[in-house]
Amino acid sequence: MNALRALGLEGRRALILHHDDLGLTHAQNQAYLTLGWPTGSVILPAAWASGVRGEDLGVHLVLTSEWEAPRYRPLTPGKSLRDEAGFFPKSPEEVWKKARAEEVEAELRAQIEAAFRLFSPTHLDSHQGSLLRPDLAEIYLRLAEAYGLMPLLPAREDLEALGFPRDFLEGLAPLLERAPFPTLRLLDPYALPPKERLGFYLGLSHLPPGLYQLIHHSALPTPEGRALPDWETREADYFALSHPEVRRVLAEFYPVTWKDLREAWRKG
Repeated sequence: MNALRALGLEGRRALILHHDDLGLTHAQNQAYLTLGWPTGSVILPAAWASGVRGEDLGVHLVLTSEWEAPRYRPLTPGKSLRDEAGFFPKSPEEVWKKARAEEVEAELRAQIEAAFRLFSPTHLDSHQGSLLRPDLAEIYLRLAEAYGLMPLLPAREDLEALGFPRDFLEGLAPLLERAPFPTLRLLDPYALPPKERLGFYLGLSHLPPGLYQLIHHSALPTPEGRALPDWETREADYFALSHPEVRRVLAEFYPVTWKDLREAWRKG
């Protein structure tokens, strides 16, 4: 699917501005409301998942729980999805080593169906890329079609830049070629030091035409938000995206939502 052509935007710069990790904290949810952009995805096993409302929300499918606190437990009883304390494993590598595909599928279905009970989801994505093991990616794509949702599929060059194992990339290539969904170029400043965040956003003005997803993790500067290990990077996103010059740069892009993409996909 040529997404820009389907949207009538060939030759233009189009942007999905995506708020990751909604439901993680109240500070995260409030930043979503304060910034005012519609697109984000929700961690359904997280404590604040029921507090998110919006018109372009997705399911942030989770198989990892990377911090000492807060941590998430699976919604299903699959033993291969849990560590010794009953939580999700702390890294994608642990998931790839031990997760059984049938238990992953049951868990993903449970998270998607929990989302439908809270809001009307438009899309799916994968926390920490843990669904990029090729057999799990096949489940991800199959469930997207089954539930009528759009899956986030990064372009091949973005997957290579993220350093995923070469055998995974080779296994994903035929899946991406066959998938009836678009791939997007990803823009994600998460790994940058907080002091470089403003410069990153201002630099988006130099991007060429294409369809991009800008991923941010904005949270308000509250004591609760600052309980997270990475609170500085989340606040840096929030303050940068509140800056008038950054908003001017973002206004240079044609705004797109996953709801727009889903409508184009259904027509095509």
